[in-house]
Amino acid sequence: MPKPVIQSVLIIDDDAALRRSIVAYLKDSGYRVHEADGGHDGLRLFAKLKPDLVLTDLMMPELDGLGVVTAIRQSSPDTPVVVISGNGSVSYAIETVRQGAWDYITKPIHDFRSLEQVIEKVRARIAEITAQRSRQTELERSVADHALKLQQLRSSDPLTGLPMRPQLRELFDAFVRQGDLPHDLYVILLDLDNLKSINKTFGHAYGDLLLVETAQRLRLHESATVTVGRLGADQFVILLTGCGEVHGCIQALRQVLAPPFNLAAEEVFITACLGIAAFPHDGESLDSLLQHANQALSQAKQLGSDKYAFYSTDLSDRLRERMSRETSLHRALERNEFFLNYQPKVTAGSWRICGVEALLRWQPLHQQSVVQPNDFIPILEETGMIVEVGRWVLETACRQLMAWQQPTDTPLQLSVNISAVQFHAGDLPEIVESVIAATGIEPERLCLELTESVVMQDSSLAIATLQRLRQLGVMLSIDDFGTGYASLNYLQRMQLHELKIDRSFVKNLPNDKNALAIINSVLSLADNLALSVVAEGVETSEQAALLASLGCHQLQGFYFSRPLPPHGIQELLDHTP
Repeated sequence: MPKPVIQSVLIIDDDAALRRSIVAYLKDSGYRVHEADGGHDGLRLFAKLKPDLVLTDLMMPELDGLGVVTAIRQSSPDTPVVVISGNGSVSYAIETVRQGAWDYITKPIHDFRSLEQVIEKVRARIAEITAQRSRQTELERSVADHALKLQQLRSSDPLTGLPMRPQLRELFDAFVRQGDLPHDLYVILLDLDNLKSINKTFGHAYGDLLLVETAQRLRLHESATVTVGRLGADQFVILLTGCGEVHGCIQALRQVLAPPFNLAAEEVFITACLGIAAFPHDGESLDSLLQHANQALSQAKQLGSDKYAFYSTDLSDRLRERMSRETSLHRALERNEFFLNYQPKVTAGSWRICGVEALLRWQPLHQQSVVQPNDFIPILEETGMIVEVGRWVLETACRQLMAWQQPTDTPLQLSVNISAVQFHAGDLPEIVESVIAATGIEPERLCLELTESVVMQDSSLAIATLQRLRQLGVMLSIDDFGTGYASLNYLQRMQLHELKIDRSFVKNLPNDKNALAIINSVLSLADNLALSVVAEGVETSEQAALLASLGCHQLQGFYFSRPLPPHGIQELLDHTP
């Protein structure tokens, strides 16, 4: 690398003799030299001549060397400045270096070759700074190139080759700028229903093949009015323009997935849910339309697989409320916002309390009213929080039963609802066993209530789980019986203890002949299988008398008592003869 060029030097010194000596030496050495007899004059010449190097005396009237260093550093920070100090001002010279001077020379100068040595040091430092800046520039260029490549990779999906959000946004914005965006543009999010199952069954490599083929099928429908992109995971986006009848266009997209996919030598059928947002009614930017289409997609998924939904402001309000509720539920357990009420069950005929059903309630902090169970229990189930909350319910209810049992020795049975998520989580028997051990409850006093649909899913696994629970000694009940599809064969294999007749069959008694026939059938079935029968939703004395006469073993409903806090149950027990 060639030496950095220093051709012109400015000398600022009020000592005329020393200044002339330095000027003479540097001129003889081949430099162009300019001189000034004070700080102000030196700065004026510097601004005019822009020398490559400045040599300045420290101790000068009016404007000293520190003032010169500060001024030059502010106007031209890359220009090297070397200060010349007397023996008495070396410490001041060092301070000047701290303030920005590159080096210093002490007076008197006995050998002017020291000037050349200082200039060589300055030249070396200039070379180092230049090389460092060159490396920094090259690094910045490399980073910029890398960022551009990353941006290109992010713009196009590496798996399917479809445009991703940045490219789609550019296309959308270009339409807007050109004024070519039609008023019947729809942004559609398409989310595959089965991809997780495919990955789990066949492996992620086959899941990727499914995504690639899905992209290829969608691309076959691309045109001047249909643009297909991918947002990631199992989600595709379609920009649909100039579509005269949107429902027909949507059905055409759904038909893309209708033919089977061939994976691992097997035919696999795939469905998808769609969320749709319309420009400009639902948003004027692609990001806002995608956001609203995603909200509509969430609504479609709640309806089941292979469904679609359009965005609406009402939907947005409901989703926002649900999200807020879900956020609150995540902290509800640690904030002690959950509590249990208990509804008594009575023995038919004697009307004595024989058991209670534990019912989960939620009252968020700083809220006066209790949230209805239908408004928060489905969220607990969908998010999986029901597993942790369900364990809390089970243990809290068992401890409460023991509290009632200890002073009164009343032989109550406790019923606790088990959700599908809890039942299929795989560790329900272990949780029940640990709760029994922790609370000291007698297993036969605990009755787990499950719905028909819960135990009929993966029936072989359900039966195995039920058998493990029976081995613990707990009672097992089918809740809302008659609304599902449990067959006699499965009821025999499940070895249950109890059936609960759903309230929908009780509410119109005694006048509903069809409901009466169903109840008689259930009672006959239960009698043959040696099962106890509980009728819930009893609200009148006529219903209670009729159900008792038909042979129901236990009754539950508002006629006997609404759900009560623990102290309310205690008062009922205290007044029971």
